Amino acid sequence: MVKHISEEEISAWVDRQLDSGEMGRIESHLRGCGECRAAAGEMAAMAEAFRSTEIAELPPYLWSRIAKNLNEAALPRRKGLRSWLLPAAGRPIWARAAATVLAVMVLAMGGTIFIEHRSAADFEKRALAEMQLAQNSLAALDAETYNPFRTTGAASGEGNPFSRDQLSPDINPFRSAAGDR
Repeated sequence: MVKHISEEEISAWVDRQLDSGEMGRIESHLRGCGECRAAAGEMAAMAEAFRSTEIAELPPYLWSRIAKNLNEAALPRRKGLRSWLLPAAGRPIWARAAATVLAVMVLAMGGTIFIEHRSAADFEKRALAEMQLAQNSLAALDAETYNPFRTTGAASGEGNPFSRDQLSPDINPFRSAAGDR
């Protein structure tokens, strides 16, 4: 079984970082091992691609801009309303005025919607409370003696004409209509 050379050793051979004895040992192994020779060829091609690339010429102001940004990032940020408003200081007057008008309009519309919604909710609560009060007061009454629609006999005390004990065709007009079917 052939012991292969490590990638680190192949990389050092490609970059010529080994002494002459190690270089000879790896070269003799590469002559007899196709797998290590293929790996060495790939690494050599990659190293040549890196060496042949152009070094980009950086603009002279780049390092000063990087240093400035790093210094600004290291400074503590101001907090509060003034630091929030500082970006607007560099804007034209018409842009600041438009932003102010827009902010006032948004606040006014939001306040109006909030007040209308709140008053509608209060109205609903009051209406439901009144309905509950009416339901409770009607539930406490006796259905046989209480008739809010009484038209006759109220003064004489005849009672409810629709009560069970007074169901006759001449008093209850619905009874005769139901019997005709």
